[in-house]
Amino acid sequence: MLKAREILRLKHQVGLSLREIGQSLSCGKTTVSEILKRAENAGITWPIELNDKQLMSLLYPPVKKEGLPPEPDMEYVFYEMKKKGVTLMLLWEEYKEKHPDGVMYTQFCERYRKFKKSNAITLHIEHKAGEAMQVDWAGQTMSYVDPNSNKKKLAYIFVAVLPASAYPFVYAYDDTKLPNWIDAHVKAYEYFGGVPKITIPDNTKTAVNTPDLIDPVLNKTYNEMARHYRTTLIPARAGRPKDKAADENMVGNVSRRILAPLRNRQFFSIHDINQAIKEELVKFINRPFQKMEGNRLTAFEKIDKPFLQPLPAARYEYSEWKETKVQFNYHVEYDGFFYSVHYSHVGQACSVRATAKAIEIYLGHERIAAHPRNYNTFKRYTTLPEHMPEEHKAVTGWSNDRFLSWAEKIGPNTRELIQRVLDSREYSVQTYRSCMGIMRLAKDIPKEIMEKASREALDRQIYSYKYFNIILKQTAAKVKEEHAEKIIKHDNVRGSSSYIGGGIHA
Repeated sequence: MLKAREILRLKHQVGLSLREIGQSLSCGKTTVSEILKRAENAGITWPIELNDKQLMSLLYPPVKKEGLPPEPDMEYVFYEMKKKGVTLMLLWEEYKEKHPDGVMYTQFCERYRKFKKSNAITLHIEHKAGEAMQVDWAGQTMSYVDPNSNKKKLAYIFVAVLPASAYPFVYAYDDTKLPNWIDAHVKAYEYFGGVPKITIPDNTKTAVNTPDLIDPVLNKTYNEMARHYRTTLIPARAGRPKDKAADENMVGNVSRRILAPLRNRQFFSIHDINQAIKEELVKFINRPFQKMEGNRLTAFEKIDKPFLQPLPAARYEYSEWKETKVQFNYHVEYDGFFYSVHYSHVGQACSVRATAKAIEIYLGHERIAAHPRNYNTFKRYTTLPEHMPEEHKAVTGWSNDRFLSWAEKIGPNTRELIQRVLDSREYSVQTYRSCMGIMRLAKDIPKEIMEKASREALDRQIYSYKYFNIILKQTAAKVKEEHAEKIIKHDNVRGSSSYIGGGIHA
């Protein structure tokens, strides 16, 4: 159902072809076409207001196939393909209009390949204007000297290219981690002044969580960025350099024309490197072609630029995703801070989307909570009253009374400490993790030591698990030391008088 929903979005919202949708979702064109046909028959339009069960119940009436399909005229197809703007997809669609029961697109393409092979015709791939952007980190790095530490540091080079016009974008970063990977794409789209339909990355970990020939799992943040810019991610197949031939070639050009001329210059920051790269990039794109008129800049303005999709109204705001679970106190942890959800979701797996300003929590595609991001280390819990159970009643068996009842069995000092911990936050449920931690510490500690440590914590007005743990360890070590230093009195133990004079007695 997730693929069916995505097929409908890519068709109606993004406007991709059946082939492009199939490449994006790693499924056959037949599947794409069938789902779109069933959605049309069921009257399903985008955006979809249905849940997965409702969508499934409306899709997929059985497709009837009767008789043998008529064969397409491959000689006609071959000569039509020489005409500008004509594609196999267009010719197949025209064929299907005349012969609805004819062969599907995959078989149509296979017949075309066989026809060319049998006639000794070689295939020349021509990139479509504004269709794709190929991206990768260059293998070659640059370096700079950090003025603060006087240490040499590496700079990693991001390269993007629009293959139809061979127009490049180059930028340096201090690492190849996800935030810089996303920022590089945003800068590339803004540099080009538009967005291609397809973005083709390598199988790098920042792009693909699980590389797979059939169904690669894309990084969630990367996928979200692509949806914001209405571009479709189609990772290059591992071990297939032709999938990104233009970018591989451009990396070589960047190394020779931009990085090599800068090899003897001394830099002191990433900013200095990018300023130098920018100057060399201008020279490179204005360099005349050897075998044709113009240069990369004029080719870009004529070929790619008119066909790029417009940039969105707002720039993409970087976000990170984390898979986690709603804790027993109906809070979700992210980066050491805790955010509430409705108590009915306790124990459920969820996803956290974090930006610099906000924290959003999702169950599947449904957002169940949103909070301003908290940076206050002295108040790590953010709790909304509407998320709490009525009258603060116990959730999954945990309550104030349960913690106080346990503490009372240890002693009055421990009970008073737990009461102070419960009262130390706006809502007592925010302290349940601390109370549970103290309970666990008490399992392996004698009651007398627990009581002494609790008394000391109360005297110091310390009501947190972290600092109580330190006090408890110190108290236990002190008691152990006192026990070891205690002198044992016994008739068989000689006193100091036995050693007066220091002589040796026979």
